[in-house]
Parts: sequence; C-alpha cells; structure tokens
Amino acid sequence: MLQERNQLREFVYLDEVSVTSLVSSRKGAVPSEITDKLTDAVRTSVSSNTEASSKVLKSGVGSVLESTRTQDRQVLRKATIQATFKDLYEEEWDAMAMRTVTSSSNTPQVSEIRNMLARPEASAREMPRWIVGQEQLTRGSLVEVEVELQADSVFQVSAFVSSFLDMFAGNSELAGQIDRQEADGVREFNGILEKLMVGLVPIKCRLINYEAVEVGGKEYLVNRELLGALPTGQRPQGISTYLVGVTEQDLFWKDIRRILFSKAQVRILCRLNQAGVRSSWTAVKLADMIGSIVPGFAQQFNSFVTDVLHAMTSDSSVQAPQDAARIETLVTYGHLLAQEGTITLTDEDRSELRRIANENAHLLTSTIPESRPAFQRIAQYMEDRYGFLADPDKAHDLRMQARSHAGLNGALSIQPVITSGLRVPTNREERFLDAEIIAIYW
Repeated sequence: MLQERNQLREFVYLDEVSVTSLVSSRKGAVPSEITDKLTDAVRTSVSSNTEASSKVLKSGVGSVLESTRTQDRQVLRKATIQATFKDLYEEEWDAMAMRTVTSSSNTPQVSEIRNMLARPEASAREMPRWIVGQEQLTRGSLVEVEVELQADSVFQVSAFVSSFLDMFAGNSELAGQIDRQEADGVREFNGILEKLMVGLVPIKCRLINYEAVEVGGKEYLVNRELLGALPTGQRPQGISTYLVGVTEQDLFWKDIRRILFSKAQVRILCRLNQAGVRSSWTAVKLADMIGSIVPGFAQQFNSFVTDVLHAMTSDSSVQAPQDAARIETLVTYGHLLAQEGTITLTDEDRSELRRIANENAHLLTSTIPESRPAFQRIAQYMEDRYGFLADPDKAHDLRMQARSHAGLNGALSIQPVITSGLRVPTNREERFLDAEIIAIYW
C-alpha cells in the first residue's frame, strides 16, 4: 500500500490554503521554511615595501594589495506545498471514503459479486474499493477519484463564445457571416456570465472507475470492474456519475485552455460539500442568488445557456429561418392569443400558424423592434380569422411568454453559425459528487 501513497505526481491544480488548513487541523503548526547558510571568505593580503635612498631623494613606497572575497550564499528551501500535500495524503490515506488504487487481477468471482450486491450495505463497509455507500460519503469526507478532466458546459459556452466572437471581431470577412446586433447581444450577456463566475472555473468530470447503481432501493457507487465481470444479462443498469465542483482559475499550474477541454485522465483529491450522491448541481451559484432578488433572472440565464447548447448540438447546415426555437416562439404566440380571446383553434388554424411561423422566423432578431413584424403577422392572422386583437400591453406580455416558453429570451438568442463547431453531451440521467477541489494531478 505504500506504493499507492508514494507515487510520482505532476500537479495540474493545487489549493495551497486548503492543503495547509487540513494539515494544520491534524498536526498544528506547519513548518514554513528551512534555511541553509553557507559563507565562504577568502582573504588574500600581499604587502610590499620598497625604499630607495638618494642624496636628492629618499622615497618610500609601500603598497598593500588586499583581495577579500566574501561569498554569502543562502539557500532558502521552502517546505513546498507539494511536500505538505504529500504529508496530508499519507496521513489521510487510510481514512479516505474513496481512494484510487491501481487495477489488479483480484476481481471477485461472479458468485461473490452476486453476494456483494445482495448485501450492499455490508459490502460497502467491508470492501470500500468495490462498493461505496451513501453512509461513507459524508459531508467533509476526503476522497480521491480518477476522472476525465473537463470544464462544466457553462464554462465551455462562455469560453467558446468569447473566443469565437473575438476571432470574428478581428476579421472583417468572417464578421460578415454573423448578425452584428445579435453577436453584440450575446457578447454582452456573456460578459454577465463571466462576472457571475468571478474568476471561478466549474468542472464536471466523469468518474472513470465508478457508476451509480440502484440496489435494494438505494444508490451505491459500484466499481466498473465489478460490473464488467458480470454477464451482460445479469449486470445492473449503471448511471454515469460526475465529480463536480468549482476551482479557482489562478490556482491552475497549467494553461486551462490546454487541459480543461481534452478529457485528460487525472486524479482529484477533494472534500465533499454534500453528503452522498446528488441528482442535480448548479454550476453558477450567483445566478440563483440574483434570481431570488431579480425575478426571472435565473430563468433568463438558464435559457441563454440552453440556447447556446442547442446551437452547439445543431447541424451547422441548419439556417436561422428553420431555427426550431424561433418557429416555436411564433406558434406559441398564436396559441396564447387564442387562449386570451377564448378561441378554439382548428387543425387548419394550427397548420396555418406553423406555416406563417416558418416563413417569418428569420425576422426574430436580437432586438425587440425588429422582431415585431414576425409577431404582427401571427396577430394579423388571428384578427382576420376571428376578429380578435389583443391590446398592446397584453400583446407584449404574450410575446415575452412565447419567447420564454420556447427558450428564446429577448436578446439572448444566438445564431447556430456562432457555435456550430462544438458538441456537448445530450441530457441524460446523471449523478453528481459535489466537492471542494483540493488538488488535481496525474
């Protein structure tokens, strides 16, 4: 086991404050530095005296040549944070709720695995390498996990949009391919997103060795080796599990552009913020806080990120006139007008509303005035067909409701051409370990 503790490490990220704090809580004062001092002094003295006599002149020449070389060399060896981390790691290794160990050929037999899954609570206590229960994952527990290192999609959106728009701004030929007003709107909101993250980088890293598995009505983290040893038909359904947390950009020891988008296989030492495995996680905490003060902000913020993610995963050949969100916005507006006027729409009405929406979706731009003609054509149909015309204030509210319902909020839409180069995972069932990140290394 000593080999597992004393491994060669190269750090990607290290939080010195957390490491020092944890070591201090166990040992008290932490030595801060060791000083070696070496002084070499060489003194060379050469003296000579020459005297000449003369009736006219008597002179005495005395000279002293002194060469003093003093070399003071002070070697200041700080008790580096890596050494302090090593102390922490070795001290806490046996007590970790989860820890990474090298793969071995000691995988249990199929019959033994069935017994382990039949009594998961006892197995979690006796064999934590293979099964980890919610009881072991208490708040404040230290865990070491092997993951695919990746930034959360919110940070990916922000970084990509910022880089892409900057590239377009520096090239007049490329700039002509996107709507300038819409790009400006996206840039402004992305600036808000960057301020909400306040120099923090949320990460979402898939656990390599574990998946969440429901056994006996409870969820456990089960080692993939254990699941892989079972025949396919007898293997319980696993749920992808992610380590999530917020890191400080200044604490990365390597360029984040090089490491946070590559899914590099690394190890992370962290301390759990929440007990057990969670089914949801919010990457930008300030958005929810501001949403409690400014109604609708959190919804608008989430809608912006959703719009960009949809644009990322859309086919780059799809043009703005066929954008599903824009079409859905106009169709929804027609249905809201019908509800306001207590009108029952026929199948013919629904088909006609969708036709009008397809023809006018391209008019939905990043600014409200330019978008009104598209809504007016839907309203005109309802007036011509049923003689219903909503008052201006109500029509404005219905337009906002339609945008919100379709995930297209005001100036927060984005052309697919801006983000057609990225791909993000589809929304599927996931589980999360919410943790405070201490160190990332390999």
